[in-house]
Amino acid sequence: MKRRTLLLSPLPFVLSSLVNAKPIEKTETAEIVIIGAGAAGLFAAVAAKENGAGRVVLIEKNPSPFFSSTSYSAGSVNASGTLAQLKHGIQDIDGKEEFTEEILRQGNYENDKALVANYVKNAAPALDWLTEKGVELTPSTNIAFRVKRMHGCDLATGARYVEVLFSEAIRLGVEIWFNTKAIELITEKGNEVLGVQYKRGRSYGNLLAQKGVILCTGGFAGDVNRVDRDIPKFAGLPTFASPSSRGEGLDMATRIGAATHLLDYMGAYAYGFPLDEETRRGLIFRGHVMNLYGSITLNKAGKRFINDDQNSTKVAQFLTSHHERTVYQLATEAQLSDFMKNDPIQVIGWDRTKFNQEKEEGGHFINRVNSLEECASEMGCSFDALKNTIDAYNRSVASGNDGEFGRKFMKGQFLSGPFYLFKCTPVVGITIGGLKVNRQMQVLNEYGEPISKLFAAGEVVGGLHGTSYIGGCSLAGALALGRMVGEQLAKNQSFFRRADCYSHQATALVGAPSAFSSLRGKQEKLNRPLPH
Repeated sequence: MKRRTLLLSPLPFVLSSLVNAKPIEKTETAEIVIIGAGAAGLFAAVAAKENGAGRVVLIEKNPSPFFSSTSYSAGSVNASGTLAQLKHGIQDIDGKEEFTEEILRQGNYENDKALVANYVKNAAPALDWLTEKGVELTPSTNIAFRVKRMHGCDLATGARYVEVLFSEAIRLGVEIWFNTKAIELITEKGNEVLGVQYKRGRSYGNLLAQKGVILCTGGFAGDVNRVDRDIPKFAGLPTFASPSSRGEGLDMATRIGAATHLLDYMGAYAYGFPLDEETRRGLIFRGHVMNLYGSITLNKAGKRFINDDQNSTKVAQFLTSHHERTVYQLATEAQLSDFMKNDPIQVIGWDRTKFNQEKEEGGHFINRVNSLEECASEMGCSFDALKNTIDAYNRSVASGNDGEFGRKFMKGQFLSGPFYLFKCTPVVGITIGGLKVNRQMQVLNEYGEPISKLFAAGEVVGGLHGTSYIGGCSLAGALALGRMVGEQLAKNQSFFRRADCYSHQATALVGAPSAFSSLRGKQEKLNRPLPH
């Protein structure tokens, strides 16, 4: 990859050597510059201010912080040794080593071990901070973990964390520049980042960073054309990611020589369904959670093909690697009822009323069938094949031993209808790969060297998940590592060389709302819940 080099010149004209240089109308200096106002960016900003940072500027291309993939998520976060676990009688203070192994095993041991260590160490303090700010976290079961290390939040949406962090950022004096797009990283001699060129409206400016720039720009799962081009095995799939997740931060970094890791892997959820064929928007049914209550996973031929205890990403990877795009789940009325009673979320982005409507009326992906014959007809498979599958599974349930796939969560036999048939397809959720970083979250170049004063956190970073993904680790990783790098950069003087060698007049924040005014109408357009 060709590296762009920019020699240091008088700073108001620092971009003049670029082929497509833009007229710079303003140059300002901040102590820390953060790009992206999702979980990682907001927590980095808050942590930096809490630890004594001076001027912190957070650049966000959208008009509010609720357009990130964080707000789209169900809010599940994973950690070991939290206050929430203690409150619920779960003793997990000494569970970090086991937690680490669970993450590595899910990632097929291709994870960046230093990154995993950072995450495991910092996840519990990050969640405890949220608890102390009033977020009610409740530990829940996840088949990837021996004990309840997954946490759901009180509003069952990642927008809850955005609400708390945004409010705290405003209180602490973080400048958040909404409707401002980062264009290019400003570099000196290719291996030191001086700041970022941005565009606000029709105007261009330079924002210089004394201590460093933190990329928190997310992945590119919201750009279906890019997914089709770069990861062919996921081509054509709908996406659940925010339309804002388009990989701009990744691109800015690679243009100055940053290295990447595992870019051909994505976090796709097997049990999804398309919502809008034109835009390829899809929603995620938490079918892997329903499987904990006994439902089974079937292919189009009416046969089991995988251990039903596998998480949704593993099932999606199996389907795409075998060029399958349709998967069915079958549940008894009792199994579905238990799932709905014990889990607050069935479809991410829907409330319980909407899901009940789908359950009773269908229309998207649920069919109520009265018999296996009717079920086979809906699936378009052989009744004999389906009956043989169900008979064999019922025998496994009766004996308590799944000799075919080794399933553990077997609750209830499929004896008589009605049954509920869920027709699903994989839906893209997050990018797993991204920028290579070191233990200090510094972005590395193609030679494994840190790019001076350039840091990253959140989905833009690759390596945390290895080649697979446990739901709840991406959001928790963004929170934990965003907080870590913000605190670290505020305290540590060794990451930068010349904090005060440039003098430029700073101007007031332009175009950022003071709090939550005018956000509710914008959020409603996304058909996503806005926190109250």
